[in-house]
Amino acid sequence: MSSPSTPVTLADILRGRRGRFLAALMLAEFAAAMQGIAYSTVLPVIARDLDGFALFGATLAAGQVAAVLMLSFAAPILQRVRPLRILLVATALYVAGAALAVLAPAMSWVLAGAAVRGIAAGLFGGFGMGAIGTLFDERERPRVFGLFALIWLLPSVIGPPLNAVITDWVDWRWALGWPAVLVVLARLLMGATIAAVPWEPDASRTPVSAGVGVAVAAGLVLGAIGSAQPQGWGVLALVLGVIATAVAIAVFLVRGLPGRARGLVSFGLLCAAFFGVYELLSLALIEGLGSTVLVASAALTGGLVSWSLVGLRPRPDARPDRAAVGTALVVVAFAGLIGGLWLGGGTGVVLVIAGAVLAGLGMGAAYPLLSSEPFDTGAPAGTVGTLIAFAETAATAWVALLAGGAYSALHGLGWAPALALQAVFGLLAVIAVAAFVSTAGRRRRAD
Repeated sequence: MSSPSTPVTLADILRGRRGRFLAALMLAEFAAAMQGIAYSTVLPVIARDLDGFALFGATLAAGQVAAVLMLSFAAPILQRVRPLRILLVATALYVAGAALAVLAPAMSWVLAGAAVRGIAAGLFGGFGMGAIGTLFDERERPRVFGLFALIWLLPSVIGPPLNAVITDWVDWRWALGWPAVLVVLARLLMGATIAAVPWEPDASRTPVSAGVGVAVAAGLVLGAIGSAQPQGWGVLALVLGVIATAVAIAVFLVRGLPGRARGLVSFGLLCAAFFGVYELLSLALIEGLGSTVLVASAALTGGLVSWSLVGLRPRPDARPDRAAVGTALVVVAFAGLIGGLWLGGGTGVVLVIAGAVLAGLGMGAAYPLLSSEPFDTGAPAGTVGTLIAFAETAATAWVALLAGGAYSALHGLGWAPALALQAVFGLLAVIAVAAFVSTAGRRRRAD
């Protein structure tokens, strides 16, 4: 372990048995990222091939909803079941879900596979976060979490074109299948090093409320159903789903860490603001500003690169507080996004891209710190890891519902794309401001 005055290096966290386990965990994360991006890339092709566009939206949402459900129950499971058994069950479920999609004769199989993989992802995500909390101390964890942004960078850059080429040259089933093989190999490496993760059974009652987690999933489903309906009742269902989900997420996190959940709430708000930008960034450039897919891809990559590079060097002891600075940058980024859509033309495109890069810089500064600090509360690592994974997964699903549903509703009312996107980015800016206020307040309270 590193002393408080010693900078944490990559050699420190990758040394020994725990370093080998972390390397295997990062490889598993890389493989899962390639798998997820493969699904996003080829799902329209699958729907066309299997005549399954009626289930397209449900298939997109199934994995996240299932992951949220699993994370609602994961904490007590992780306290009572040995890590190797958790890894085996999560991997078996993952293989089953991947096989359902690869061998699918109908779109319903792909939907079922997405749900099963979501359950596996929820169980594995809680376990992985808890393992990091157990193996690394408070100075090392921000550096570890910073690495995971880098793990997602390469799949984001090479994944879509690679899977598109595989789909064109061979078949979409191969595009889904090859990342699954990589996932299984990474899990085998994790199994070989899993003895590095200390574990003792804990039969104490966890404060995490599974019922509230189920309410989060129910709110997401209600909102998703409403977002697909053009009638008035659909808009009402969307609004109710968005509100109910937001309240249930907050209750779940507060009950999970009673009196100490501010950092978790800040983290969830940051994830919602940032991933909301990326849900709509391509749409803003292509539909709102008439730009090209290539430019939209470059903007997405620019934001991810800035996140990865800044996240590699987290500074938990810096003043001013880098988490607050990072969330402030995300707030400022919305000025570029909204201003770019308002100005239009080449200047607008430049401002929107600048906003995306600035949001990435802010995420890189804040994400490693906010995702690691909840472990410092002294709560069991398995419980904290589950709460962190839940906060990110649920917030990301919620903001996709909010941003996508709001845009669809405004577009259905006849709003021009640029104007509708300005309104939605305005909503997301409010979330970013809430993230900044919560993040800055949490440091003042700690001091």
